Amino acid sequence: MTATESTERLASKLKIISNSFRRIADESTSELGITGMQAFLLEYLRRKSGSPPCQHDIEERFNIKHPTATGLMARLCEKGYVEFKPDMYDRRMKRIFITRSGMDAAERTRSRLEGMEERLTSGFSPEELSTLHALLDKLVENAKNDGRCRPKEGE
Repeated sequence: MTATESTERLASKLKIISNSFRRIADESTSELGITGMQAFLLEYLRRKSGSPPCQHDIEERFNIKHPTATGLMARLCEKGYVEFKPDMYDRRMKRIFITRSGMDAAERTRSRLEGMEERLTSGFSPEELSTLHALLDKLVENAKNDGRCRPKEGE
């Protein structure tokens, strides 16, 4: 197998996994009126509730562009799941706070997302899961370090 064939196979597999994961996440959270991505974002905000992030933090964490993050935040704000407040030290920056109803939605979706992950990794040994996470962490880091995969300044 050539390097190109290997890359195409890897890219194809990652795309299949990504599409399947998105579809399963969306189906798992649809009855709650949110998308899988919104559920992942609420879970992130729930974990960061002691140190609320700004939108730029979310863009970097999820490797998404500014307009995508803006749209996600706007929809979550409309649903009453998040609110924006000026940063205590820099009034130009707005911090994103998860609301009580956002916390409730995050709690309701967390078990669904965990169940989805368990189904997708069934049959893996703890060692295999550890290796998988380490390898995926490397792929994520490489993707974020590749200028073509990172949102450009101002996007």
